Amino acid sequence: MKNINLLGIKLQDRYVRESVGLTEKFLREGAVHTILYLTPTVLLETAKDEKEKEWVEAAELTVWGDTDILDAAGITVKSRYHEVQENVFLKIFLRKMARIHKSILVLSDTEENAEILKQELIEIQNNITVAGTMAIPDPYQAQEDLINKINMITPDVIMARMSFSLQREWLEQCRQYLNTGIWIGFPEHLSCIPKKEKPIKKIGNKLLNVLFSRQVSKYKE
Repeated sequence: MKNINLLGIKLQDRYVRESVGLTEKFLREGAVHTILYLTPTVLLETAKDEKEKEWVEAAELTVWGDTDILDAAGITVKSRYHEVQENVFLKIFLRKMARIHKSILVLSDTEENAEILKQELIEIQNNITVAGTMAIPDPYQAQEDLINKINMITPDVIMARMSFSLQREWLEQCRQYLNTGIWIGFPEHLSCIPKKEKPIKKIGNKLLNVLFSRQVSKYKE
């Protein structure tokens, strides 16, 4: 593990082997443990919001969704680049969940988006046990009903893709009542399956990553 600080956000960089080992511990302990996938976009937004920053720093495990985070942290080990570029953590984690027969509940802000995430996960590991899909359109509505539905399923893992602000607000209200071991949070813009980007989107992402690198450099100064 290596402690890093990006834009004033205190984080830890871990090899996949160590990260997967932690997930085994999380499942044994029972209480909800948060694992967050971070990208340059997320870090730029988080740096401006103190509540979001505290929530991200408090996560039991963080995973990089972009190799630009490694660049910004000054991590040049080739094996780490491979792990991040190929999303090795998620592949190994899903393979392990399938092998030990752990169930996964998929959440998003709409049922349609939850189904899209479900299909991406199945594409990575087709024999995972998906216990269901649900939507959280608003962090403050129908909380009790949704919690009851989740706890009736009793999933070992919840995988959610929606804005971090929605995830944070919902977990602040409901975390203590959830009967699950792991919450894996993806930002709404991050696909689990690398896709060929349209030229205009590719340019936009490059500009964003340049902005991220510049902001990190300014912060270090």
